[in-house]
Amino acid sequence: MKMVKGIYKRWLWGVLGLTFAALIICGGVVAAVDPFFHYHGPIEGLSYPIDSERYQNDGISRHFAYDAVLTGTSMTENFKASQFDRLFGVTSIKIPFGGATYKEVDQTVRRAIAYNPEIRVVLRSLDGNFLLADKDDWNETAPNPDYLYDENILNDVNYVWNKEVLFGNVKSVLGLTKAGGHTTTFDEYMNWAPEKEWGKEAVLRTYGRVKERPKELPFTEEDRVMVTENLEQNVLASARANPQITFYYFIPPYSISYWDSELLSKGELRRYAEALRLEAELLLECENVRLFGFDDQFDITCDLGNYMDVIHYSEAVGDQLIQWMAEGEHRLTKENAGEYFERVEEFYRNYDYDRLYEPEEE
Repeated sequence: MKMVKGIYKRWLWGVLGLTFAALIICGGVVAAVDPFFHYHGPIEGLSYPIDSERYQNDGISRHFAYDAVLTGTSMTENFKASQFDRLFGVTSIKIPFGGATYKEVDQTVRRAIAYNPEIRVVLRSLDGNFLLADKDDWNETAPNPDYLYDENILNDVNYVWNKEVLFGNVKSVLGLTKAGGHTTTFDEYMNWAPEKEWGKEAVLRTYGRVKERPKELPFTEEDRVMVTENLEQNVLASARANPQITFYYFIPPYSISYWDSELLSKGELRRYAEALRLEAELLLECENVRLFGFDDQFDITCDLGNYMDVIHYSEAVGDQLIQWMAEGEHRLTKENAGEYFERVEEFYRNYDYDRLYEPEEE
């Protein structure tokens, strides 16, 4: 009996030892390769697929070399960091978050500033469809790997001993390296434009026309408070706290179909327009903010060939927006903002939306 117990103990300790050794090896491999850049930047000689914004963006902002940040929602995913660098004279990282609320984007801006005191420029989209929202709203459908964002080393077990990371992400790094591939550039990162269908037919398939216009909803005092709190917490606080940084914010130019399907058809146009006016009023009080509006570029917004759905514009449009911002074109100021919003609201309120359904000329 004693002999059996002795054999059992040796077997148990052997299994425990092998298990512990396997854990150390697996965790060590993940930490050494570090596909999410949680501990260090890319290792020379390895090629990294950069393709998981909510898992890799924080590591990019921690460990890459840069003095400018290009961020926002899917409105910036097709932007070219190389163009941004050339026109603004910076070295940037591109860290977008598709479907992100104002708070999520602001949190990544705050972390980047905390990691890197050399930041001189931040360029960020301010999506109108996330403006009329609670200041603490978050996209609950998107992954939120907070163990990668904090300084708590204990919850890193979710990363270093994650079989999907080991057999998925680490394997991808090694596979790409073996195949002679290159680490994803920031021009390529999250660029989905080539995979999509563009044009009038593609856009019109994404919504149904509602000709009956409901009564317009007012912009209430509750709306004013909500928009103000959203901007104060998630846009202005970071800008005011960092006067050494120039913040380039832009209101993305949604297509003519957005104004039809999401605003006029739902009685939201006046409420939306007033929210944008308030946004400009508050942001233009901040000296290190440069605010740009492109909704009056009707040759872009009315040409559905520039869109894949009611809001997402093409790479070419994105290139043009960066060019304009670098040149200071279409910048909103205290002097021109009022006239700008009047022009925008009048145009979209009175547009003949039946034209969207007319056959295209051959």
